[in-house]
Amino acid sequence: MLEGRFLSASCTDPYANFALEEAIFRGLNRVTARVWRNNLSVIIGRAQLASLETDLAYCTKKRIPIVRRFTAGGAVYNGPGNINWSLFIPAWFDGSGLAFERDPRGVFRLASSVVVRALRNCGVESRFDLPNRIVNEEGKTCGMAAYISNRGLLCHGTLLASADLKEVERVTTPLREVAEQRYVRSNPAKMANTRVRYETFLREMKTVLEESGGCPFEASQPSAEELEMAKMLYDERYGRDDWNLGDPFAERGKLA
Repeated sequence: MLEGRFLSASCTDPYANFALEEAIFRGLNRVTARVWRNNLSVIIGRAQLASLETDLAYCTKKRIPIVRRFTAGGAVYNGPGNINWSLFIPAWFDGSGLAFERDPRGVFRLASSVVVRALRNCGVESRFDLPNRIVNEEGKTCGMAAYISNRGLLCHGTLLASADLKEVERVTTPLREVAEQRYVRSNPAKMANTRVRYETFLREMKTVLEESGGCPFEASQPSAEELEMAKMLYDERYGRDDWNLGDPFAERGKLA
């Protein structure tokens, strides 16, 4: 019988959490979901320049970490009032309504369908909006990013629940500066909160995943191997300024 894992962890260190995201993907052999939170931080896409996507002086003054994830897309807010979710699906997995997708749009539609249903179960109406976001009547509530390979897929998102929207705008508004086309630029949007509670969303995500996948999702923790890989990635990448703040196409920080 197919079985998934549902991970919810107490760690709120953004560097460690994004190292774990990559570690889980590298060793992916079982459909896995996470619902998790970070301390206040700015998360940039793998092909972005931090200096163009956030106010570095403000982040330095406020001691706000800037972390580069290994998935694509633009800069997002993490911190108080924000809920992160992740969905990992191996290439071989086919759980009826939850299956591996190769097309990025298909991945975003798949993942958003789970989140939208979970939000509806929480009493919150929302919908998927192309290319990779979830919105309600007030604005964008969740951005998504993905990574797809022959191993499987990862789609993760940053859901706004009760965040300070002025702070969200302050740390994710890109500079009006022209950059080379190889650097991905963030697209500003009007943001909105869902007012969903973390514990309620966590419970409903697990319920919807089990319904969609046609299999139980066992409450679990990362394996020893995943934690060991995450520690290595933290030391080699996520804990280093040249990865987080440097040029992603430079020799030391080049994309994997």
